[in-house]
Amino acid sequence: MVGKKASGGRGGQRKRVRTQASATAKAQSVSRMKGGRYEADLRLATEAVRLASKLCRASQLQLRENENTNQTKRDKLESPVTVADLGAQAIVSWALQNLPNSGAVTRNDGFSLVAEEDSDFLRSEEGADLRNRVVDLVNNTLRGSGLKELTEAEVLLAIDEGRSEGGSDRRHWVLDPIDGTRGFVGNRQYAIALALLDEGEPVLGVLGCPNLSLEAEDLDARTAAATSSSESSSSSQQEDGSGYLFVAEKRRGAYKVGIEIEAGSSGSDAESGAPGDILGHRISVDEVDPNDAVYMESVETKHSDHAFARKVAENSGINKDSLKLDSQVKYGVIASGKASAFMRFPDLDYKEWIWDHAAGAIIMEEAGGVVTDSEGKKLDFSKGRTLNNGNGIVAAPPKLHRKLIESIKALGR
Repeated sequence: MVGKKASGGRGGQRKRVRTQASATAKAQSVSRMKGGRYEADLRLATEAVRLASKLCRASQLQLRENENTNQTKRDKLESPVTVADLGAQAIVSWALQNLPNSGAVTRNDGFSLVAEEDSDFLRSEEGADLRNRVVDLVNNTLRGSGLKELTEAEVLLAIDEGRSEGGSDRRHWVLDPIDGTRGFVGNRQYAIALALLDEGEPVLGVLGCPNLSLEAEDLDARTAAATSSSESSSSSQQEDGSGYLFVAEKRRGAYKVGIEIEAGSSGSDAESGAPGDILGHRISVDEVDPNDAVYMESVETKHSDHAFARKVAENSGINKDSLKLDSQVKYGVIASGKASAFMRFPDLDYKEWIWDHAAGAIIMEEAGGVVTDSEGKKLDFSKGRTLNNGNGIVAAPPKLHRKLIESIKALGR
């Protein structure tokens, strides 16, 4: 566990009590409904992803400000996306271990995090400038949330907690601090993706999607915020203007809520049955006729064979053009009924990591969808850091999923 920094003096003690009380109230407000086995974990995961979303927004704003400047190779190495990747991993790792009530979810087998980044370069002499920027970004985020700042050593240790190998034993948190790096750099969609595995199976997932709107035509929350009336206070517009969190707990459904909407706050159509009682809106996949279906795929062609996906779609009766989005945001869009399917057909030698799909898969499944490999087999997250699956990913409502798998087999993938 990442150590806590002492604060001296009465003023420091009073401040620590106030900020800890504030954080406790926020964490507790995420959950009033009892009975979920992973409820405490979900509360922590939700708040951790909120913090990381705040950090990533600040970093992407800096990236946009720098996009027209000439950058050296070193500038790109230390670019805001690199800083945000490392900072988001540090802040999620720290939050899962140190936010109020985190001790309630730590079992005898200890804390395990399977994540994408490590601090090797940061610890080198060459990485000193990047190290300082990561620490500053983390502490700016914590300071703005009323939480204690971390030392440099604590930030590096938090990042390196992500070196776990995962597996089928015990519980493992799984994190992609910025899923959709090219989307982040390109000022498009990206996600902070956090899941919990228990004996190799996803049991909860949280997706933070800071740029997502489910109402704007381009699905961009920044468009929704710019075009919505400043006098409107409807729940849907508040959510769209802030981006979304998608959350799910095994056998308790999938829900969406605005990232900036205070946990536990009421909305005109909020539902109190959400896992962790986040008072979000329950979401479900939309089983439509193939003629009305829209399938999704990655923006980057190197991530998927778009031509083959088009053949599968047409063979299944889907004639509309695909909707291309970066990252696991796609799972949230389909789980919300705003699209119908997601297909991914990478090269045969492409390696999928468990953090690429763990959070999105359980959200999709709890929304009533099906997520498998291209052979129709359930995704296996129990084999370590890499995903043990066939060549491809298919996610869709049950009936459409069957059609897509049949088409893949008929086309001989």
